[in-house]
Amino acid sequence: MYSKTIKEPTQFVFTYIFIFIYYSRDIPKADSKVERPSNPRCNANILEIITYSWMSNLLKIGRRRDLNEIDLYTTLDDHTSSPLGDKLEKIWRSELANACLVNRKPALWRALIRMFGTKFMFLGFVICINEIIFTISQPILIGELLEYFNSDNTENSDIRHAYICASGLVISLLITTVVRYLTQQDLMDEALKARVASSSLIYKKALYLSNKALGKTTVGQMITLISNDVNQFDVIYHKLHFLWIGPLQTIVATYLLWQEIGVSSLIGIAFFFVFIPLQGLMGKKMSEIHLKIVKMTDERIRLMNEIILGIQVIKMYTWEKPFSKLIEYVRKLEVEQIKGSTFLGFISISFKVFQTRFQLFVSIVLYILLGNRLSVHKVYVLTSIYTILHMGMVVLFSVGLLKIGECIVSIKRIENFLLLEEKDQIPVLKRCSKSNTVEDNYVNKLLIADDNITKTCKDFKNNSEFYDNYSLVLMNVIAKWTNDHKNNTLEKINLTVRPGQLFAIIGTVGAGKSSLLQAILRELPISEGRISVHGVISYASQEPWVFSGTIQQNILFGSPMDEERFKEVIDVCALKNDLEHFPLGHETVVGERGITLSGGQKARINLARAVYKKADIYLLDDPLSAVDVRVGKHLFEKCILDYLKLNTCILITHQVQHLSEVDQIVLMDNGNIVTVGSYQDLKASSFDFTKLLESSEGTNIENEFENSNNIKNVGVDSNLVSTMHGSNNNVTSSKYKNQISDNHTSKLNDKSLLQSNKYNCKNAFIKYIMASGNTLRILFCLFMCICTQVLTTGGDLWLSFWYYLYKY
Repeated sequence: MYSKTIKEPTQFVFTYIFIFIYYSRDIPKADSKVERPSNPRCNANILEIITYSWMSNLLKIGRRRDLNEIDLYTTLDDHTSSPLGDKLEKIWRSELANACLVNRKPALWRALIRMFGTKFMFLGFVICINEIIFTISQPILIGELLEYFNSDNTENSDIRHAYICASGLVISLLITTVVRYLTQQDLMDEALKARVASSSLIYKKALYLSNKALGKTTVGQMITLISNDVNQFDVIYHKLHFLWIGPLQTIVATYLLWQEIGVSSLIGIAFFFVFIPLQGLMGKKMSEIHLKIVKMTDERIRLMNEIILGIQVIKMYTWEKPFSKLIEYVRKLEVEQIKGSTFLGFISISFKVFQTRFQLFVSIVLYILLGNRLSVHKVYVLTSIYTILHMGMVVLFSVGLLKIGECIVSIKRIENFLLLEEKDQIPVLKRCSKSNTVEDNYVNKLLIADDNITKTCKDFKNNSEFYDNYSLVLMNVIAKWTNDHKNNTLEKINLTVRPGQLFAIIGTVGAGKSSLLQAILRELPISEGRISVHGVISYASQEPWVFSGTIQQNILFGSPMDEERFKEVIDVCALKNDLEHFPLGHETVVGERGITLSGGQKARINLARAVYKKADIYLLDDPLSAVDVRVGKHLFEKCILDYLKLNTCILITHQVQHLSEVDQIVLMDNGNIVTVGSYQDLKASSFDFTKLLESSEGTNIENEFENSNNIKNVGVDSNLVSTMHGSNNNVTSSKYKNQISDNHTSKLNDKSLLQSNKYNCKNAFIKYIMASGNTLRILFCLFMCICTQVLTTGGDLWLSFWYYLYKY
């Protein structure tokens, strides 16, 4: 209590001194620079690190004006997700292998210890020395000084002893302050790294989940893992050390208390061992409640995602209230569990507030009843040591017990997700000169290649000439979606594709065309056979998709911007005319899931995304079905035949009028390849290919007219999208233009509002406080807080009054 009064000014005085010194430097004003400033923490000296004065430039800018995104420092290299995720991924892979060897379940905590354990234990050792030696020594030194000044005969007192105690106190306070905040900062950094590395590992795992695994998890669970579960590291990293430092601190404190008041100290220490089991029970109960909360949160997010996906149907049938009640019901169950967790938290807080004073009261009463005389030295030493024990055992130790249960639950959830089944990896074989060896690079590094894939790679290494002549090789491939299926999805598929060839895959609905592409991508699990890929793959799915963002962002999809290539892709994918109709061109923001675009526009953006990516092999799953004949001809001739002529291209199509232009035709039926050959070879063969073409052509021409007449698929009027029919109408509805302009203006206004921070902070805080309940409830909580503080402070004042009453 009293030591806290002395420590607080010491802890911050040096920080403010150096911040004011650095404020005197000139700071450049905000300009139009896009690049963010480099992080000064990289080149900061020890004094700047201790005082955090390396942030003074940012503080000074924030004092003069509102901060912008470009004012923030760049991320430190050791905080970026890529290296952290790759390192944890490698360690996790090793943990999987070790667990397999000894026949045990892999544990994520073992991987985290291998990655962060060395520095974490070193920081724990430093904290232990600081808390046990320097922190506990401060009450003893202050007690000696009080004994010196409270002595009736100060002339006979040893002044050198007083100077030594004073010097030791100053040094101890400085060391405690510096070490405590430096170790806290380092622990926060380690927690941040663990959180970022785990999030990166979860993200990579999500990209390679098999279809069977996707049925066992939900998007809501993945979101909860990254947004909630990994955040447990931020809390547990600092508290975990006190699970072993706290008991050691208690042993040292018990010895010191015994030296001061003898047997009277035991009753005070005994209360720690009474409350600690209660804290443990509450920690176990809170872990159970936390698990229920997480499950309910997953369910609520799953329901929300499904409602958002079907919002058009819900609005059309006015089902808002039933679905709203469903969400409210799930949220009500979740809130009930949160209330239970909060109630246990309040009980824990009440222990923290009154336990120290109760122990002090009982110890002093027993000490006086045993016939001893009370002194200010003993009162202060007892109060300070009990306060230190309170912080170490009641606050940090008990919170550590509560949080470690929640952290274990979160780690188990992350482990279960990481152990889900993954799709097979794609061996990407790179071309090299004859003098060099062929190296294999695996896209999915989280999986170990099976024997068939590894053997195929070795076969190619042994025969580089055969390897250089083929982009794609499928040998006796048998595949099915799950092992529960009796029939195979693909049966004995054999196919070789040379670089630069254009393959067209045709067949009736359900023949296995899309499944063949899924097998090449390893989305479809392979039961038998081998697939070898030579180069990088780019894929355009059968069902077009877009995400909320600009058209440019949807096409680039994270790739660097190449102006020339971007313009070429826009032209060959027949998007140039569409972009001219949009007020902001390629900067036009498409709505959630692309509801402002027609089906044909989404199909062309979907194709443009795949074509923009620089790849060796392009897998195009029926990109011509969602467009009319004229646009389809443009896409086939300009994009597929011309722009991708130097690349390997596998095209699934029902547009049989284009088959005469392809190099090879693959005819599939019921998961089997019926025949492979050129257009002329197949027509000249004994197989009745002409009849199949006529049947397919007639069917698909009807489908083309149906698609061209059905452009109101997302509630957009046909006049709004002139290019859907390939017409020359250059007039777009002014209502549609105004709608897009209003949407962009609203988005820009929202963005400027967030950046300029011009809203009324006072009103925001008032609204936030009032959201907690009505005025009467808020006043009652405020009254109870005041009463709590009055009682705790009154206890300290009564102790002081008691001592002086006893003395005089």
